[in-house]
Amino acid sequence: MKKILLATACGLTTMATWGNTSTEQRILLLEQQLEALKSELQQQKQVQSVLQQEQVVVREDVQQQQEKVKKISDFRDNVDVYGVLRFDGAVDFKSTPSGRGRTINQINRAPFEEADSVRSDFTAAASRIGVHIKELGGDPNVKARLEADFWTNGGRGDGNFRVRHAYVNAYNWTLGQTSSLMANMEVATDAVDYSLLLGNSVVRHPQVQYAWTINPENRLNVALEYMGGGDRSSALPALTGKYTYKKDNTHLIAQGFVNEKQAQGEQNDINEIGWGVGLGGRYRFDENNSIQGQYYHMVGDQRIVSFLTQGSTSDGNAWGGDFSVDPMNNELLLNRFDSFTLGYSHTFSPKWRANVAASMVSFDEDSDYAQANPESNKRLTDYVLNGIYTPWKNVDLGAEYHHGKRETFDGKEADIARVNMTMKYSF
Repeated sequence: MKKILLATACGLTTMATWGNTSTEQRILLLEQQLEALKSELQQQKQVQSVLQQEQVVVREDVQQQQEKVKKISDFRDNVDVYGVLRFDGAVDFKSTPSGRGRTINQINRAPFEEADSVRSDFTAAASRIGVHIKELGGDPNVKARLEADFWTNGGRGDGNFRVRHAYVNAYNWTLGQTSSLMANMEVATDAVDYSLLLGNSVVRHPQVQYAWTINPENRLNVALEYMGGGDRSSALPALTGKYTYKKDNTHLIAQGFVNEKQAQGEQNDINEIGWGVGLGGRYRFDENNSIQGQYYHMVGDQRIVSFLTQGSTSDGNAWGGDFSVDPMNNELLLNRFDSFTLGYSHTFSPKWRANVAASMVSFDEDSDYAQANPESNKRLTDYVLNGIYTPWKNVDLGAEYHHGKRETFDGKEADIARVNMTMKYSF
């Protein structure tokens, strides 16, 4: 519009003065008007160029913001943050385990000569947080998990993290630390005690694992696991395997491992083969009632099963409960035991549920290990009753009573009576 008005004005001016000027003056006037038009057009081009540049910058900013929003959205879609806030307590009414200050069951270490007295302890160290990452690199078959709690310093917690899970799962492979194939949490009776009940297994190991899904009901896992601990560890990882059957109301597992046991002799290393098998299952009668149980037979490895760790009295090794060393014959004396756990669960309502369980671990008193370690445990028993109340979604309040007994090969006995409590929020 400005260009039209300018041209019109110039035309009118020219017509007004056309008759009063000479030819040279007319030419000069036309040249001046032409130069004015060129200047105006140049200014318009500059303004248009600036506007175009500003539009490009705006578009780039919009694209950047869109990319940021997409990245945030992808992060939210592919990363799940979860955790548990726990406050656990325990009150001992009879003999207190030697590792005082712990809120988990230590029936395997209950003292024999200490006078009965009431002691209690509480901790928040069982709280944990985890991150589950899906579709690593955009591949839906690749995922990772990192989970830690504060169960350090003997369960007292000192503000430091303890790694529970840290692994990458790619297709059928799992590399990192996670639950051992000898663990049996999936068929364990619900417990208030953070580490479950006597005879259960919650052990986690660094490992390389491969899984076969035979069909929707059947699954087979094999792994190489590092089961080292203390100052006695094997040169090779353990070979473990787990078969799982799950259909309708039935859940069954079968487990096994083979592991090299090694100790340093006076002249060379002494090696033996430890091994073990496990069976477990759960059957749901209906949505409110179930029965579950586990069995282990272990040779040379007691650390897989909860609350069994005991030292070797014959050679004074604190972590030697798997075996003791016979220097005279240059051999390892492997510890042997059978473990049984049976539990029943009932749900009264969406807010109330209860469990009752009985566990026993029986060590082989005819083994060479038993003969060399008469002060070691012969039998452990534990009877449990608990109730769990869920007042709000993801919140559990629980109380659990234990009555147990410890017996050694040389005839000593100790009883335990304790109450475990927990307040738990899961997110």
